[in-house]
Amino acid sequence: MSALLSAGGIQLGDALRGPRMTEVLVAGAADGYRVAFALAEVDPAFAVREIILADKRDGKPLDAKEGPFRIVASGDKRAARWVRQVIELKLTAVK
Repeated sequence: MSALLSAGGIQLGDALRGPRMTEVLVAGAADGYRVAFALAEVDPAFAVREIILADKRDGKPLDAKEGPFRIVASGDKRAARWVRQVIELKLTAVK
Protein backbone atom coordinates (compact mmCIF):
# COMPACT_ATOMS: atom_id res chain seq x y z
CA MET A 1 0.00 0.00 0.00
CA SER A 2 2.82 2.42 0.83
CA ALA A 3 4.33 1.98 -2.65
CA LEU A 4 0.95 2.74 -4.25
CA LEU A 5 0.50 5.87 -2.14
CA SER A 6 4.03 7.06 -2.92
CA ALA A 7 3.45 6.48 -6.64
CA GLY A 8 0.29 8.58 -6.31
CA GLY A 9 2.28 11.50 -4.88
CA ILE A 10 1.45 10.97 -1.19
CA GLN A 11 4.56 11.79 0.81
CA LEU A 12 5.43 9.39 3.61
CA GLY A 13 8.48 9.00 5.87
CA ASP A 14 9.99 12.27 7.13
CA ALA A 15 7.21 14.27 5.41
CA LEU A 16 4.58 12.62 7.62
CA ARG A 17 4.54 14.75 10.77
CA GLY A 18 2.62 17.54 12.49
CA PRO A 19 -0.87 18.17 11.10
CA ARG A 20 -0.44 15.31 8.62
CA MET A 21 -0.60 12.87 11.52
CA THR A 22 -4.40 13.32 11.40
CA GLU A 23 -4.63 11.89 7.87
CA VAL A 24 -6.48 8.62 7.39
CA LEU A 25 -6.86 6.30 4.43
CA VAL A 26 -10.44 5.17 3.93
CA ALA A 27 -11.01 2.06 1.83
CA GLY A 28 -14.43 1.47 0.31
CA ALA A 29 -15.80 -1.83 -0.98
CA ALA A 30 -18.38 -2.53 -3.68
CA ASP A 31 -20.98 -3.48 -1.04
CA GLY A 32 -20.57 -0.19 0.84
CA TYR A 33 -18.28 -1.56 3.57
CA ARG A 34 -15.67 1.00 4.63
CA VAL A 35 -12.65 0.90 6.92
CA ALA A 36 -10.03 3.43 7.97
CA PHE A 37 -6.29 3.23 8.55
CA ALA A 38 -4.24 6.03 10.08
CA LEU A 39 -1.77 7.06 7.38
CA ALA A 40 1.06 6.33 9.82
CA GLU A 41 -0.10 2.67 9.96
CA VAL A 42 0.63 2.38 6.24
CA ASP A 43 4.02 4.13 6.39
CA PRO A 44 6.98 1.72 6.78
CA ALA A 45 8.87 4.52 8.57
CA PHE A 46 6.28 4.29 11.39
CA ALA A 47 4.94 0.74 11.38
CA VAL A 48 6.61 -2.66 11.17
CA ARG A 49 3.58 -4.45 9.75
CA GLU A 50 2.37 -4.39 6.19
CA ILE A 51 -1.00 -3.39 4.84
CA ILE A 52 -1.30 -4.93 1.39
CA LEU A 53 -3.56 -4.00 -1.48
CA ALA A 54 -3.67 -7.28 -3.39
CA ASP A 55 -4.89 -7.97 -6.91
CA LYS A 56 -3.71 -11.60 -7.01
CA ARG A 57 -3.75 -14.71 -4.85
CA ASP A 58 -1.23 -17.48 -5.54
CA GLY A 59 -0.22 -15.65 -8.73
CA LYS A 60 -3.75 -15.60 -10.16
CA PRO A 61 -6.10 -12.59 -10.41
CA LEU A 62 -8.66 -12.34 -7.63
CA ASP A 63 -12.08 -13.71 -8.50
CA ALA A 64 -15.21 -11.52 -8.56
CA LYS A 65 -16.02 -12.43 -4.95
CA GLU A 66 -12.75 -10.91 -3.68
CA GLY A 67 -11.54 -8.52 -6.38
CA PRO A 68 -10.70 -6.42 -8.16
CA PHE A 69 -8.61 -5.58 -5.09
CA ARG A 70 -8.44 -6.83 -1.51
CA ILE A 71 -6.80 -5.29 1.54
CA VAL A 72 -4.88 -7.59 3.84
CA ALA A 73 -3.97 -5.97 7.18
CA SER A 74 -1.64 -8.62 8.53
CA GLY A 75 -1.10 -7.02 11.95
CA ASP A 76 -4.77 -6.91 12.91
CA LYS A 77 -5.86 -9.59 15.39
CA ARG A 78 -9.32 -9.62 13.78
CA ALA A 79 -9.87 -9.57 10.03
CA ALA A 80 -12.49 -6.78 10.20
CA ARG A 81 -10.27 -4.48 8.09
CA TRP A 82 -9.42 -7.15 5.52
CA VAL A 83 -11.60 -5.61 2.83
CA ARG A 84 -12.65 -7.51 -0.28
CA GLN A 85 -13.90 -5.93 -3.52
CA VAL A 86 -12.05 -2.66 -2.86
CA ILE A 87 -13.16 -0.03 -5.36
CA GLU A 88 -12.09 3.19 -3.62
CA LEU A 89 -9.20 4.59 -1.58
CA LYS A 90 -9.56 8.08 -0.19
CA LEU A 91 -7.15 10.11 1.92
CA THR A 92 -8.72 12.57 4.34
CA ALA A 93 -7.77 14.49 7.47
CA VAL A 94 -9.67 13.96 10.71
CA LYS A 95 -10.84 17.28 12.10
